[in-house]
Amino acid sequence: MPWKVDPANSEIAFDVRHLRITNVRGRFHTFEGVLNMNEEDPPASSVQGTVDTASLKTGIGLRDSNLRGAGRFDVKRFPKMSFTSTKVGPWDGNRFKVHGNLTIKDITRPVVFDVVDKGELSPVKGQPAQRRHAFEAKIQVNRKDFDIRWNPLMELGGLLVADEIHGTLKMTMVKE
Repeated sequence: MPWKVDPANSEIAFDVRHLRITNVRGRFHTFEGVLNMNEEDPPASSVQGTVDTASLKTGIGLRDSNLRGAGRFDVKRFPKMSFTSTKVGPWDGNRFKVHGNLTIKDITRPVVFDVVDKGELSPVKGQPAQRRHAFEAKIQVNRKDFDIRWNPLMELGGLLVADEIHGTLKMTMVKE
């Protein structure tokens, strides 16, 4: 039975090292996803999701515009990024891995999310009785694998912006 992302109670955030002294943090505000959770046979579960790349925000408008532009996410040509799982597991208690394909700018690469099952949530008072389940996932990707680049003269071996981007997903799923 499918479970859908509850966007009001979920987030997709990222951070990347900047000038080797600080981190730039941001979020994607528009996304959706479906978890086909097989509670009897968890390895048979699957997940798919999409993110509206133009919904990226770091809190600084000029930087956000730059990140949405050509050479970075190029949101006019590539308005979505997506993930489709290929394998779920192995498990270690409430921790597990989700393997799959991440596509950014029509470039698809295999990735692995480290996931923590936060468990089933209590019903929300005043709302229809629906099953809700929470997960937190972490991922690390190299931005250059997806052709997200800066001016080559400014890259200087990662001095301006590090190659590795760290992502954190906090997802609340609602059973359909």
